[in-house]
Amino acid sequence: MGDPKLCLLLLLSASALALAQDDQPTCLLARRYKTLHRYQYRYEAQSLNGINGASTVKNGPGASCMVEIEVPQACSFIVHTTGCQLNEVIDVDLEGNHVFGPAPTSDVFAADMERYPLKVVVDGMYDVKLYPEEGETTTTLNIKRGIISALAVPLLEEEMNKEMPTIHGKCQTQYIVNSRGSIATDISLNRDLSECDQFVPIRDHTSPLALISGMHYPLAQLIRSSQSCNYKFDDKKKHMTSVSCTEKHILVPFSYNKEYGVTSVGTQELILVKVSPHNDRIFYHSGIEKGLHMEAVEGKSTVQNKDAALSLLRELAELDQTNGEKRAHLFHRLITVVRGLRAETLRSAIPEAIAVSRVLTYQVLAQCGTPECSSAIMQILRTFDDSSLEVDAGVFAMGFMSNPSALLISDMLEMAKYKRSKPIMYALSNVVKRFYNAEEKLIPEIHSVAEFMAAQLGDCTGDKDNTFMTLRVIGNMAPAVIPASPALRAAVLECVNHPAVDPLVQQAAIQAYRLTLVPEEARGALLRVLMDSSSPVQKRVAAYLMLMKDFRPTELGPLLSVLGTEENPQFRSYVESHLSNIVSSTEPEKKELRHKIRNLLLDNEISPIIHPTKFSRNYKMGSVEGNMIFEGDSFLPKEVMLEMTLKAFGFDIDMLEIGIDGKGFEPTVEALFGKNGFFPDTTMKTMYYMSDNMPQRISEILKNVMPTQKRDRINAQNFMRDIGENVNKLVSELKMAQSPEAMVYLRLLGNELGYLTTTDMEGVANTAAVMVGSMFKMFQTDLIKALMTKTDNTIFAHYIFMDNEFFLPTVTGMPLRIALSGTFTPGIKGGLKITRDMGEVSFLPSAGVEFVTHVGAHIPEYVNSGLEMYTNIFHESGLRAKISMEQNGVKLTVPAPSNPTKLFKITNNMVALTGSQMTTMSPMVMDMVVNKKCTPVFAGMRSCTSMEYVDASSHESAPYFPFTGDSKFVMELHPTDEVTEYTATIGYELLREGDDGRHKVDSVKFVLRAEGVDPTEARAVMKYNRKKNVITADSSDPRL
Repeated sequence: MGDPKLCLLLLLSASALALAQDDQPTCLLARRYKTLHRYQYRYEAQSLNGINGASTVKNGPGASCMVEIEVPQACSFIVHTTGCQLNEVIDVDLEGNHVFGPAPTSDVFAADMERYPLKVVVDGMYDVKLYPEEGETTTTLNIKRGIISALAVPLLEEEMNKEMPTIHGKCQTQYIVNSRGSIATDISLNRDLSECDQFVPIRDHTSPLALISGMHYPLAQLIRSSQSCNYKFDDKKKHMTSVSCTEKHILVPFSYNKEYGVTSVGTQELILVKVSPHNDRIFYHSGIEKGLHMEAVEGKSTVQNKDAALSLLRELAELDQTNGEKRAHLFHRLITVVRGLRAETLRSAIPEAIAVSRVLTYQVLAQCGTPECSSAIMQILRTFDDSSLEVDAGVFAMGFMSNPSALLISDMLEMAKYKRSKPIMYALSNVVKRFYNAEEKLIPEIHSVAEFMAAQLGDCTGDKDNTFMTLRVIGNMAPAVIPASPALRAAVLECVNHPAVDPLVQQAAIQAYRLTLVPEEARGALLRVLMDSSSPVQKRVAAYLMLMKDFRPTELGPLLSVLGTEENPQFRSYVESHLSNIVSSTEPEKKELRHKIRNLLLDNEISPIIHPTKFSRNYKMGSVEGNMIFEGDSFLPKEVMLEMTLKAFGFDIDMLEIGIDGKGFEPTVEALFGKNGFFPDTTMKTMYYMSDNMPQRISEILKNVMPTQKRDRINAQNFMRDIGENVNKLVSELKMAQSPEAMVYLRLLGNELGYLTTTDMEGVANTAAVMVGSMFKMFQTDLIKALMTKTDNTIFAHYIFMDNEFFLPTVTGMPLRIALSGTFTPGIKGGLKITRDMGEVSFLPSAGVEFVTHVGAHIPEYVNSGLEMYTNIFHESGLRAKISMEQNGVKLTVPAPSNPTKLFKITNNMVALTGSQMTTMSPMVMDMVVNKKCTPVFAGMRSCTSMEYVDASSHESAPYFPFTGDSKFVMELHPTDEVTEYTATIGYELLREGDDGRHKVDSVKFVLRAEGVDPTEARAVMKYNRKKNVITADSSDPRL
């Protein structure tokens, strides 16, 4: 049975240890939640979206759970959420209260909330750290953050409650004690959320083509957010018995008295059910550490179904002329639905979408902006012929998208495997580089890219051009891929060391480290290249610059000790100029480097610079740095580099870097510009010829500026013969010279755009011609033919010119989505039809602009809710006419319109979104103002204007227009049905007047006629008497 004394000793020791932990907790919150206890609370939360004072219609989600908090160790908590229910507003009762009903996703939500417990650790005064399990979704974690935020109760040390942790970060808090026993038992807290350090807008996906985007910060300032909480505590045991919090967000524009307007109100409540002992001390958490503040969530649709998107696409493609005002609205809805689709759903919809309308599908995917849409574009590009220029151009452009993602990296890698062209490889590297710069983490997709690049390099003895390109691409994304793959590091090092590798490739391998620190295993190899006097200057300079990125005196010291006896003056000149620029620099960040180099230079004197235009040098002038590297005795530099860096707001921004590397140009330059080259000799002979054949004064001036050598007089025949000999000499020398080679590269704003070699440049003209041909192919020949033979063609474009979407955190963990977008849809319907004796033309332009404003709290992937306001502006006009040729004139016939023409229409509608359903927000104020007026314009046509709006100016509890209700203003042309057509006739006739008809008179007649029930005609006749030079005019109008 064991020694009872030993058991008693162990029990007393455990109790003493527990008491010691309670007496000396690691955080102040331990006095509220005692170790080895379990606290059970009933939790309810809801977020209601509405227009306070304008409509009783509201929507939004609500949730309830049982929350259990286990305290196995001081300041360590295990939070369980069980028995959850998810609700949403479904109705309003007779008393104006909102009725909640179960959401379709309630069971899924309950299972997801209960699946993983959340581990919480509080350090110090109030440093809250969350440790979710690996499968926890961000959506459910945000809901649990809202619960933890409410459980982060005020401390007993009241002076510590001025800044408290919440789901919005650390917040300045107003602390009021309402009731006090031995401790404060009733406490109220008030917060202005703008003073919380993590209450910042979280940007969501927007159109990459939008002109007005990225305005989430200024738009967030239009929201006023505040929070108030009330806590009650047990006076003896000090734990919380209940808490209720209310958080209010109001859109300031058009609101009244900071109360009436577009609002989203979140409430949460925790009520203690029971406290019980809990003797489990085991506390283990995952390695995933998160903060208490809310994280961004991808807002995908609850139901993944491609049918809704395809249905909207078909409706948009088949939209007739009479419903043109719906076009902008439908396109925006289509974009919104497509953004909610996951990759697999969208991929399955692409073939059907292209079958409906290829042009519309391209417009949607190009402006969608989500990683899934980018993946769909790549899916389409992979169906093209791999030799197609459209593939290279499309993929290269996608490499600069503003939202690189893991999915885009994966798609780019697949495309690079499909076609290893220079634009595609550079696009892949730019996406990897920008993703790593934004996320600062290595993901499996980056590891895959690194392994692919290592496989492409092999032992570096493959095709020279492909190996060179691969190394340049690796260098562009080196900070991400070099640390990710030991195999890639070994492959690059093999390219540096392999004796059979071309020197240009070796140099590219060394420069692969230009954006990152050189790994330890490669420093020795670069140092050997640096000290090898037999290596090319460019290669040694490249190794020197890579090592100087991470300066080490033990490496630079040996170089300086032998620099005075360096055999290659070009290399010595470059190193000395580079070190001189560092020593003379005044940049603060180089202070330590300057000090170390000065110490090394105490015993090593730098030689003065001699002939700076003949020797390699490093140049540094303010924010501009450059290299000019010569090889041997050549009078032309082998390599020229210019780099410009902008320093702003404490950051170094790489604005521009351009480099030129060339060889073999000396014979060409000598033949053209040398001592007896084509241009100097030809110019001189031309000037001598001119001096001998010009007036005396000009001849003297020319002879004064020319060399004084005696020249024979040059006649025209000799001059032309000499010029011909010079041309033949130039051609002969160029044929004998070796073909020059050059490489030009460009980096813009930190992105390397690629490089061009002489071989590439030779094909530029042919490529341009092919691309122009490809562009013309984009315009279908059938369309051009139709425009010239039919009058019912329809051409429309859809463009989102403004797109801003972001989220704000809320106390419930349900993100508040705010969006403002604008869509422009110009188009024409018409064409031209010509026959032998008649032409028919139709031109019906129209344009629509719709602004969409969205505000509302929702739960991504579970409940879609919010308020939307649509402001639609539409215009249409047009001309249908027939032109017929008569014997002595031309007749224009315009049929009278059969339907009203919307010259200008603007509507403003507000709806509540619940799932995929839209509910019109009926106004509380019923003072509807309706004005209609029609006035005649001309025969058979009236101009009509109508205006409708809700007048709430007399109500103190209502927002300002346009949030008071739907409104509309329309200006139309209405046919009266009294006229069937309008005609305009122009006729010419030669008359003979006067005695015996001897006066020739030119007569031009204009006739305007309105055909119908009561025909109306206006005439004008103009005559010109040739003999008298007299013009006369006569007109008649039945209305006068």
